[in-house]
Amino acid sequence: MSAQYQVNIAISAGADFAEEFYLASPDKTPLNITGCEFIGALQKHPGAYNAITTTSEETDYVGIPFATTVSDGVGGVYRVSLPKSVTSTLEEGKYVYSVSMTDVNGVSQEVVSGLAFVSVAFAGLL
Repeated sequence: MSAQYQVNIAISAGADFAEEFYLASPDKTPLNITGCEFIGALQKHPGAYNAITTTSEETDYVGIPFATTVSDGVGGVYRVSLPKSVTSTLEEGKYVYSVSMTDVNGVSQEVVSGLAFVSVAFAGLL
């Protein structure tokens, strides 16, 4: 398994968003991710939590979950996406995101994280 890496992404508010990532073995060959599961989320800042529902016993983290799919299991390619119905609710600015993978043996680890820059497109400016 390749080491976790950071990639910054750009999201246009009000548009469908999708990004594909590639996982490789240490020898740079594609990592077979067939049967692996991915989860990921976008947050305004690391460790963001809901101040109303969080208690001293349990933290209620706030994040916008990505839809995730394995695009090419043998080729090591997975995809994260958000529909425009979700991106249209985002405010312009800088966010953080993280994606974790659970392999076929049940071992989970973060595979990619970074900054997400959300911009609002202004129709008719050009």
